[in-house]
Formats: sequence, C-alpha cells, structure tokens
Amino acid sequence: MMRNRKSPANGTANGNGHPQNVYKEKKKNPLTFQFVLGGLLCVLVIMLFLSAINDESDRKVHSRKMSVKKSSFFKSTPKKEKRGILTYYDAAHDWKNQPLKKKKSYGKGKVMEPCPEEFKRTFYMEGKKINQPVSRALRMMGWRKTDNWEEAQVIWTYASTSSWYQSLKPWQRYNHIPGYKAWNQKDSFVTYMLEYQKETGKPLPAVPETYRLDEDEGVANFKKRLYNQGGMDIPWVLKKPNVNQGRGISMLGPNSKELKSVFDYIEEEKEEQNYIIQRYVCNEMVFPPSRKFDFRIFWIVASLDPLVLMYHDGYVRVGNSDYNEGDFSSTTAHLTTHTGLSAEGKGTWDDFDDLVHEAYRRGGKEMKKRLKGVDPFDHVKNQVKQALGEMAAAFKEVTFNADKISSQNGFGFYGGDFIIDWDLDVFFIEPQHGCGLDEDHQFRVEMHNELFTEMIDATYEVWQRQEMGIGLDNLQHTSGYEVVYNDGWMYNYEGYTRNPNKKGCAIPAKKKIKK
Repeated sequence: MMRNRKSPANGTANGNGHPQNVYKEKKKNPLTFQFVLGGLLCVLVIMLFLSAINDESDRKVHSRKMSVKKSSFFKSTPKKEKRGILTYYDAAHDWKNQPLKKKKSYGKGKVMEPCPEEFKRTFYMEGKKINQPVSRALRMMGWRKTDNWEEAQVIWTYASTSSWYQSLKPWQRYNHIPGYKAWNQKDSFVTYMLEYQKETGKPLPAVPETYRLDEDEGVANFKKRLYNQGGMDIPWVLKKPNVNQGRGISMLGPNSKELKSVFDYIEEEKEEQNYIIQRYVCNEMVFPPSRKFDFRIFWIVASLDPLVLMYHDGYVRVGNSDYNEGDFSSTTAHLTTHTGLSAEGKGTWDDFDDLVHEAYRRGGKEMKKRLKGVDPFDHVKNQVKQALGEMAAAFKEVTFNADKISSQNGFGFYGGDFIIDWDLDVFFIEPQHGCGLDEDHQFRVEMHNELFTEMIDATYEVWQRQEMGIGLDNLQHTSGYEVVYNDGWMYNYEGYTRNPNKKGCAIPAKKKIKK
C-alpha cells in the first residue's frame, strides 16, 4: 500500500521524495549591493564632517576660556579703540569691547596724553633672568618687545634707573617710583608709619611695637619701656634697617645679657649703623611639623595720579630649622631667610589657607566669637589689606606720587612680608621693593603667570580710562587684585578687634641653684 505523498504544490517534496523549493531563488543583482554600500559610506562621511564641525566649534569656544598657560595667549591682538568704549583683555584673556557708562560715582578723571598707535602694547625689558616671568606674561598677553626703551609704552627693569625718570615721555609707564627707599628701609618705614599714627590718631594694629635707636627720643622711650614697663621680661628683635634675607638681625631674650647691654652695643656702632628694635611676636603659628614661617603677599601701584594701590594673594616662606620660641641663643630657628632663598622652604597659598582653618578650629568658641562669622582666611587677608591701605596713606606725599617723573603716570610691582600668631592676628614686618621671582617650584611658575597677566590687565584699564578722562572708581578689571587704596578711599576692616589677652612666649623658667 502506497503512502500518500503531499502534493508538490504544498512545497514539501517532489515526485522523487526530495524537498522541493516552490519559491524559486531570486537572481542576485550586483548593482544592488554596490548601491547599499555606497549609501552607507556617504552617511559615514556626512557624520564625520558634522562631527569635525562640532569639534572645531568646541575648540574655538574652549580657546577663549583657556588659562594663562594655554597657547591662545600667543594670538595677535587686534588693535581696536573707540571713544567712550573701553577695550581690554578680559578675565578669560579675550579682547572685548566693554561699554563705559559714565556714572557720577566714577568721577571725572584727568585726561592724559594717549600712547601713539604704533607704540601701543609695546614693552622694553631689561635682559636679566629674574625678569623672565614678566616678559613671559607680556608676550602671553600679546604685547610686542622692543629693544629701544624710548619707543616702549611699558619699561621694565629690575633695578631702578633714576636717570630715566626725567627722560620719559608723557605716555610711557616705568615700573619704578622715585623715593621708594622711604618705605623699603626698615627704620624709615617705621618712622613714617608712626608719624602717620600720631597725625591721624589711628591705631596701627599690624605694626609691631617698635623703637628707633638712632634717635634720642626713641632711645629714651625704649629705656622707659625696658626698665619701668616690664620690657626686660619679654623678648625683642634688634635689626639693622638696610639689609635683608635675615642678615643684621639679633634675638634678645628676656633678661638676657644681650638685652641688658643693648644700649652699650648700639652706642658703639652708632656712627656706622642705625638700629631699630621690635617686640618679638610670641605664640606664632608654625608650619608643620614645627617650622617658623612668614607669608609674602604682592601689591601693585596701578596709578600714581591719582594713587591706586591693589592687593594680591601670595605664598608661604618656611624656615629650615625646628622652631623654639623659648630659645634665643641662635637666630636660626627664628628666621625664614637667614641663609638665602635656597635654604627656605615654600608653601602654597592653599597650604596657608588650610593652616589658618586649623588654627580657627583650635581657637574654639572664643575664636568664633571674635571673628563674628567672618571666614578665617578672609579675616587674615582683611587685616593685610587694611595694613596696605594705611601704608599707602602714610607714604602718599612722600613717594606715591608722580611729582618727580616726566611721564604723566607710573606703576610698580612689590611685595610685603607678614607673620601671624595662633590668635589669627597679623603683623606687618616690612614691604619689599625687589621681590625674588625664582621659579624653583611649579606653583611659582603658575603664580607668576597669574600675578603679571592680571597686573597688565589692571594697569592697562587704568591707562585707557585716563586717556578718555574717565575716573578710576569702580574699576572693572582688577582680576585677582583688589583695590585697597583709591584717591583717598582706604580699605577698612570694620568690626575687627585683636585678641586683648595675648599669650606670652613659652620661655622655660630658670632653675634655682641649690646652695
């Protein structure tokens, strides 16, 4: 009996019992495959093209936001200037037109002679290695170097060339100010600050108790302090005024042989050397683990007429010996620069910030009460800014003016050294005319880039405003600099009070000798 086979029409088998594909296989067309492949390639090319456009757009946006270390600084800067429009390099270092709305609060400034177009944004640089950070910053900002100082808008030298002061053209700006020694020398600095204090009646909390020992009045006052007002029981620092890097400094411990004979000592050297003596700051903050340190800030004179002075953050200088405030037998533990820059350690501003906040936590409720909600690090910087403002006022008529230069204005870049105690009270040790610009740490390279590019921004805005007769109030482009003195206005840290109950130095008691 034969099996029933499915009909070939059902597509399962043919007459021989083999599978039958009823749907005939279509013939492959080679052109179809080529069209599909070509289409895919076209889509891919279009996608890559669109991606490239987006990348280029992103790159351009990013380049306008690059920091001072990026190559966008080396682009040529377009010359563009319009009356009533301030043209400057903004915080992202990209040229823009910033309309100036003449407000009453800006005041009406003195109109100064404009720099000729062909000399704008040109600089002359003395060829010393220490000037390289400044030269680098100027080039980053698109300035052009010239070898002829008489054709430069900005003239920069490390040491002052006084013969140039009366040879400058009205539109030139030289980075030195006549009479700077009045504040750069320790004895003169203290003298003018104390005179300012007498004239104004203002306390100067950041200036340590100081006496000039080259003047009869100063000697008499210090003798009274020493013998009648407990001065013999505290440490003092004897300083030669015209040296630096820790030279010419002697520590005089409480009731020490050196302190008791100090008047005989200065009398012997009176003809050759002037001395000042300052009260030693006890309970000083130390850098971990136990190193003496000071901190250096930077300031610029952005204008002499009118006087505008600005503050900028700095860095920390750390001594290379363990600190012991009870041992005055050697200066080593009490200084940071006694053997030169190579011997000192350095810390960043962020390191200093962390240390200040640690001191704040250690201070407990009493510290919080005294700071009245102010951030601890702002509290420290506010004291520095007030001290700089007071210095500007004290020396305004002495040195911070354009009376002795032939150009219509000037500028300068300087430093200031401060110390701090565990109460977060700051002490102004001295301003510095010649700041070391060594780049022995990477953070100092970055710091210098910031310091000098922002200095150029701030001063250039001043010069442009003065060419247009616009006042210098409410400056818009100070970047990391902050105005602390502006034509009579002075920064004032309102509500600040120092700790009235200062802790003395941890001086070990003398052992009694048994009879």
